[in-house]
Amino acid sequence: MIGTQKKYVSQFTMMGTVISLTLFEPNQLAVEAVYDYLQRMDGVFSVNRADSELAAINQYAGIHPVLVSTECFQLVSDAIKYTKQYADSFNVLIGPLVKLWKIGFGGHQVPAAKEIRQRLALLDTHEVILDEAQSSIYLRQSGMQLDLGAIAKGYFADQVVKQLQQAGITSAIVNLGGNVKLLGANPLTDNRRWQVGIQAPEAPRGYPALQVEMPARTVVTSGIFERYFKIGNHRYHHILDPRTGYPVENQVDQVSIITERSELAEVLSTVAYFEGPNRGRQLIEQLPHTEAIFIDHEQQVTVTSGLTPRRKGVFTIE
Repeated sequence: MIGTQKKYVSQFTMMGTVISLTLFEPNQLAVEAVYDYLQRMDGVFSVNRADSELAAINQYAGIHPVLVSTECFQLVSDAIKYTKQYADSFNVLIGPLVKLWKIGFGGHQVPAAKEIRQRLALLDTHEVILDEAQSSIYLRQSGMQLDLGAIAKGYFADQVVKQLQQAGITSAIVNLGGNVKLLGANPLTDNRRWQVGIQAPEAPRGYPALQVEMPARTVVTSGIFERYFKIGNHRYHHILDPRTGYPVENQVDQVSIITERSELAEVLSTVAYFEGPNRGRQLIEQLPHTEAIFIDHEQQVTVTSGLTPRRKGVFTIE
């Protein structure tokens, strides 16, 4: 039976990335429903579309509250909650700094220190007014900007899997441009477990540094090998420190988080990157059903205790 199992892979470009949906039974209606959902979410959350809800929130900062959809209110509320919980590393109000540096969007110079200090003053979560009764969001200071890039794909992945389950699908792979979420058992293996490759830093897509065998979880990676510019020998990457306004300075190339909720994994991948292999591992060890893989500049790998080495380059999660 396992040898005759087929895969049905659908791919499309959206949200600036390639999205892949793998099912193990033909279900065109489910694929179209996922496409329609993600297209609708792009219309809600895209910072590059003037007509999106997120763009309206940012545009009317310091002017008036903006009425938003249930999805927008929920995701922004979650993002603000995580910002308060992990204030030293994760900040959903980082938008003004992202726009200033333009890393990955044509930026090739370090902004003036005065400009960075001005943007840092716009990162205060106390200046965000969330009115659940009205389903409205208000940024009280002109110039404030929400940037959901470090959490949105996780929220979408969680919602897509719920949608597939409601459609009666029992096994699937959802890949939102590197954010992978698995559903159910793997019908292609004898032990019904999944094998996920962890991308090697700086290598082309598809070159894993190691492999993890696991039950259905989500895998999210934060790294500095795709969006950066160099001046001399110094690399300025896109993971900005909300305390200083500059890219984080440490010895980490990337962090991969494996857990059950993709939205949480997105947040933790950023937080653990800031913390580094030692403090980061201690943080992740305290969380249930959550593991982390750190790869430093020397390509040394550090993993949390729930990842058991099986053979060279292969780990397993029970």
